[in-house]
Amino acid sequence: MQALTRWSRAVPVALAGLLAAAAAPATWAGASATAPAAAAHPAAAHAAPASYLTEPGRLYHVTGTSWRDIWAVGLMPNSSLIEHWNGHAWSVSYDNPAGYFYGVAAVTPKDAWAVGGTNWFSPSQNLILRWNGRSWRQVPSPSPSGGGYLTAVAATSANSAWAVGLIAPGGPGAPGTDVPLIEHWNGRTWYVQRFPHPVNGGEFESVAATSSSNVWAVGETGSTNPNQALIEHWNGHKWSEVASHAPAGVYLQGVTAVSTHDAWAVGYTEGPYYHSLILHWNGYRWRVERSPDPTGSTNLSGVAATSHTNAWAVGYTNPNTCDPNCGAVIFHWNGTEWSVAATPNPPSVYLNFLGGVFVTSNRNAWAVGTTDWASTLIEHWNGTSWRD
Repeated sequence: MQALTRWSRAVPVALAGLLAAAAAPATWAGASATAPAAAAHPAAAHAAPASYLTEPGRLYHVTGTSWRDIWAVGLMPNSSLIEHWNGHAWSVSYDNPAGYFYGVAAVTPKDAWAVGGTNWFSPSQNLILRWNGRSWRQVPSPSPSGGGYLTAVAATSANSAWAVGLIAPGGPGAPGTDVPLIEHWNGRTWYVQRFPHPVNGGEFESVAATSSSNVWAVGETGSTNPNQALIEHWNGHKWSEVASHAPAGVYLQGVTAVSTHDAWAVGYTEGPYYHSLILHWNGYRWRVERSPDPTGSTNLSGVAATSHTNAWAVGYTNPNTCDPNCGAVIFHWNGTEWSVAATPNPPSVYLNFLGGVFVTSNRNAWAVGTTDWASTLIEHWNGTSWRD
């Protein structure tokens, strides 16, 4: 498969040229080939004076351990970006001239992971950082021949974590043939895991775990036309490919799991118009669920759940053309159906995009993304409404 930029994988090909020009000036993070130093420099001293921190750049994923310990990751024009919420304000926890982050996972307030890559437009190597309660430090990770980058991470303990992504000759902004990749942390080292590889390659976009014997990785297959959904499961001993029962032309971009018999995967189906796609795992098989499409064209990028009656999915509308605008969108699952939630959309030129969502309870959830790929976007659910 031809590796599109991260924004073009999230944004259909019809918009790739327009958004790439707007989203990726030459100074964007990843231009440097140097990985971050072993120890991060002290956290930036610009804590938000109010609840929400807006930085130049974009956020791709969010997670946490409680309502007062939330992490969001992404990149700024000249650096990688990790932000932290302490229950009162967001602040920048890490920004380094090299690299970018797509995924973040947290086990405890003193143990978290951030994953991504070292270069945006040129050959990239996997990049993994770990939080020890005081600072972020780089942890060595294998970058198989051809390089690549990691798109997501999930952890169940200090001794067990999974990172997924792809092996590719270039970074997110460079075309090339992709091969999916899974790595595991065993408490001492990261190593590449064996799994059933799709014949035509592909890539993983998201990973979720509830235990050391229940892990899901999702994405899409490679050069087949149209693409197929790619879903693999770890049972504690081996990875197995699982049928999605989804139509052809599918891109899966997010997955979450509540238990061994309750998981969700989201993305979109490709065609004249791009339609939201939601899959549910009931313990026996994946099936397509009815999904809203408020404007007739929707792309879902992330999903999170706390129970069988409380799940959120995020993304954006009108991905084909952004005409008149691409707007942030949030769906909610109440145990019976998915519905569209009233979603804040700050002033934008053409785009508000939500890439990740994290839920701690019925009264607390966070969604992150970007406005026009130029400034970070953070939205919060307080049990009654979303606000930015």
